[in-house]
Amino acid sequence: MKVLLSSSAKSLRAALLPHASTATVEAEFGDVVVEGTIATLAHHGARAGNPCPCLCDSVPAERIDVFGISHVDLDTIGGVLGLLGRRPGPMSFWTLAAFIDVNGPHKVSEFGACPEDLARLYAWWAWSEAHRCLPPRDGSVTDVADYMMSAAEILAAIMSDDPGMLALGVEWCSKKEALNVSSFLERAGNVLVRVHVEFVNGLYIDPNGQAAKAVVAYNPAKGGVTISLADPVLGVSCVEIAQALWGPLAGGRAGIAGSPRGKRMCLDDLVKVRDALVTVL
Repeated sequence: MKVLLSSSAKSLRAALLPHASTATVEAEFGDVVVEGTIATLAHHGARAGNPCPCLCDSVPAERIDVFGISHVDLDTIGGVLGLLGRRPGPMSFWTLAAFIDVNGPHKVSEFGACPEDLARLYAWWAWSEAHRCLPPRDGSVTDVADYMMSAAEILAAIMSDDPGMLALGVEWCSKKEALNVSSFLERAGNVLVRVHVEFVNGLYIDPNGQAAKAVVAYNPAKGGVTISLADPVLGVSCVEIAQALWGPLAGGRAGIAGSPRGKRMCLDDLVKVRDALVTVL
């Protein structure tokens, strides 16, 4: 089995073309989707009404020669394994995974998951955070079948409530709670300001347990500033705010955006974008 990963729709489509039996899972690139000959699991943009790939039904495994994907996350992995009929664990876990994929990890407390599924989710997050699988930066195609099988084995262990894996999840939660405190600089209205070398734009709850609408974060190691929204806000676009302050090289989308790559920002930039977000919110 091959699982071809690429950040380029053109490259992925070309790599799949020689194969007669293909399936794509979240092979979405903006409004463009690369389709498979057997199955196309996509649920973003114009396809937002479709179910998450991780909830898919299986197809006869021998009918798929190659999978095509644009990124690797729990929903993508669940989709590939689901098509193969090898998706481990109860459907309640995958329903939780689908909710998180659509609404964001920061919404996990709103789902009402059972303690067992939450423990499994935290264990998965602990493993996946330490084992990233990213597409090549140049848009080329790479086969990540080995990673996919490793992920399947880890998920099987987690779904069997392996004590070691669940312990990693508990440790991961403790570290995230500590990161919430150590990265927190201030709260300005509905905006949390954070400074840390780790990614902290998913931390929308302040150390006092109060939710905010946005996070503005500065990474002192890379010199980058990232802004993000917990939920869509009508008339507010992170990328428009970023580009208004830092020019067209600032990138992102409505929900999250960052300063231009390779350009070192300073705390003054952090303050300016904080004030801009406070004003629009």
